[in-house]
Amino acid sequence: MQGRRLRLIGGETAEMPGMYHDGDFDLAGFAVGAMNRGAALPAGVGQGDVLLGLASDGVHSNGYSLVRKVAERAGLAWSDAAPFADTTLGEALLTPTRLYVKPALAAIRAGGVHALAHITGGGLTENLPRVLPKDMGADIDLGSWPLPPVFGWLAQAGGIDMSEMLKTFNSGIGMILVVSADRADALTDLLAQQGEAVHRLGTVTPGAGVRYSGTLA
Repeated sequence: MQGRRLRLIGGETAEMPGMYHDGDFDLAGFAVGAMNRGAALPAGVGQGDVLLGLASDGVHSNGYSLVRKVAERAGLAWSDAAPFADTTLGEALLTPTRLYVKPALAAIRAGGVHALAHITGGGLTENLPRVLPKDMGADIDLGSWPLPPVFGWLAQAGGIDMSEMLKTFNSGIGMILVVSADRADALTDLLAQQGEAVHRLGTVTPGAGVRYSGTLA
């Protein structure tokens, strides 16, 4: 395009221990998008903002090196019955990643969304701080959403403690919307109408980092 620069951003490399040989790696493509000037997020995140968590459909796309180790430790083949679901272990663990594009865009257009955090590798512990101001963190109640059975099995069968679960897996929350407190109820209703299971996880608070209360259950 004459007079304009076209920049392609994205692509991802992944090291998969136990999957690829030494020196090999995976290369996955890129995405192209457009954004109106002045519409970038995060914007306006502040103390008291509410964290709305959207449920995941399973492990999604991260943590499979550890998943494979847990399955090996449990002595299970992918064709064996899943201890936590009415299907095989392989089919249960390969439940497709839930996509949040349409409900997230609907919420943004409705107003009151200050930031979005996609909970992938790094879990809640590492992904949420990326969209918060450096002097802000979050208080999260771990009892505010149900832990899907797959994660309960991984924790028990793998002997994985809560802090490791929260920084390796999505633990049942695939996306977090940081929203103004006065819009939290309306946005919860809107997202539910979009087919999402919405959980009010906690709030933005002073001081960097994510602080948890309660337990995953």
